[in-house]
Amino acid sequence: VHVKKVAVIGAGVAGLQLAERLGKKSGLEVTIFEKTNKVGGVWSANYADFGLQVPKELYEFPAFPYPEGKSWDKFPKGAQVQEYIEAFAEHAGLRQLIRFDTSVLSLQKRERGWLVTHAPNGQGTEGVQEPFDFVVVATGMYGGASPHIPSAPGKEEFEGALLHSFHFREREQARGKRVVVVGGGKSAVDCAVAAVKGGAEEVTLLFRAAHWPVPRYILNLIPFKFATYSRFGHALLPTHHDVSSLVWWLHALFTPLKWLVWRLVEIIFRLQFQIPKEMLPRSRIEIDVFTGGQILTYEARDLINAGKLKICRDAIARYTPAGVALKQGAPISCDMVVYGTGFTKTYNYLEPCVRDALQLQRDGLYLYRSVLPVGVPDIAFLGAEVSTFNNILTHGLQAAWLSSVLGGEVKLPSASEMQRSVEQEMHWKRTWMPSTSARAAIQQLHMPKYHDKLVEDMGFGACRKSNPLFEVFVPYTARDYRPIFGLADTTKSSNWMRLKETLAVILALLLFSPLMFSGRK
Repeated sequence: VHVKKVAVIGAGVAGLQLAERLGKKSGLEVTIFEKTNKVGGVWSANYADFGLQVPKELYEFPAFPYPEGKSWDKFPKGAQVQEYIEAFAEHAGLRQLIRFDTSVLSLQKRERGWLVTHAPNGQGTEGVQEPFDFVVVATGMYGGASPHIPSAPGKEEFEGALLHSFHFREREQARGKRVVVVGGGKSAVDCAVAAVKGGAEEVTLLFRAAHWPVPRYILNLIPFKFATYSRFGHALLPTHHDVSSLVWWLHALFTPLKWLVWRLVEIIFRLQFQIPKEMLPRSRIEIDVFTGGQILTYEARDLINAGKLKICRDAIARYTPAGVALKQGAPISCDMVVYGTGFTKTYNYLEPCVRDALQLQRDGLYLYRSVLPVGVPDIAFLGAEVSTFNNILTHGLQAAWLSSVLGGEVKLPSASEMQRSVEQEMHWKRTWMPSTSARAAIQQLHMPKYHDKLVEDMGFGACRKSNPLFEVFVPYTARDYRPIFGLADTTKSSNWMRLKETLAVILALLLFSPLMFSGRK
């Protein structure tokens, strides 16, 4: 009831969607602090050749479909995604709420609300304090974080360039150079491919652990979304903790079949990507996807096969003037080292007593519904402590949920009940999910279950499809949630769309059924 003035930190896809939702609530004053001069967050600037891993229908604002009258690529590059985000900000009238080129320096807890210290960029550490009733951190999973570059001795001796993928903005930076790209995730692979395309003399992808690539089309025919964005695909995962006894028993009963399906998937992906022995992951694919997941084209595969991209499973022991010495293999001569090794997150903008109350764990920040810290009132983390295979939709549903909480439409459980829910999820993840510094935020392919919870809290039905067959097999996208955002779902009335989806489901079943039964003999 006391919330009248809300500060949102970050004008990326999370912060913008929250501001749009809060704009529907009367009596709320919203201010967005954005440290750059653009909306879009990571999309406004990133590494060379970055873009969507998924087709555009899987990266869409639920409250704002891609505008008609323009031709959008099926897999848009960063510039097109940025254009789309800017169009959303204009459509929703959000620019007038944003203070561009303004950094939030610190948050100081008051009895109710916060004192936000902020300052225009380039004006030192002194800033202006402004009171707010509620603060929302919407800086993304690694917004405001520092690029992580693992330490190794001899760095000062290296005569070449050393940079993080975040600063590898143009592929031409690699022209004529011998480049080592460090990392096994998507950003590292993308940078390695970009370096080759940019005219590098030699490119080596150096990694300690390999991860399973996911193709855009399974068997070069079936869109991957039918396996990763559908309830059928979700049913093949390690069992979620929040299910009934019957569902748990069914999962246990079909565990051998689930195991078999994933082994067949590994065989298919290994053949599709022609994965060499050095790049074969050691972890099972149904577990490995929870380290981040990477949907790739065949560019890296083809460059490796053509000898234009070298691969090396090792790690840097030390730098030398002419390159890097490895822990096991022969040294590599290079002029540039690019690290695709993620970011280091910080909560130093909060007072030490507040950081303690957050109960930050070694594997991340566990929150109620991945939004609210139980022990710290009047603050939320939107899109900052959650990772799924459809982040823009997840952030939109989080925004709708949080705006309903602030508007009084969603009543929260007691603090003890919320804490119990947080601890259940924490213990469940620690029983099977790979140990990473961001494990608390990882939902990934358990996204349908997480979305169901947000939707049910708001009083809407979790099942959004028009019939049981579609509910099980057809991928969920932003259009399924449009009515929650006040839009008509025009695509549901399209008989042609329904026909295509039904044919795709039937085709997938026909292709996979013989594989499964042959594997059981």
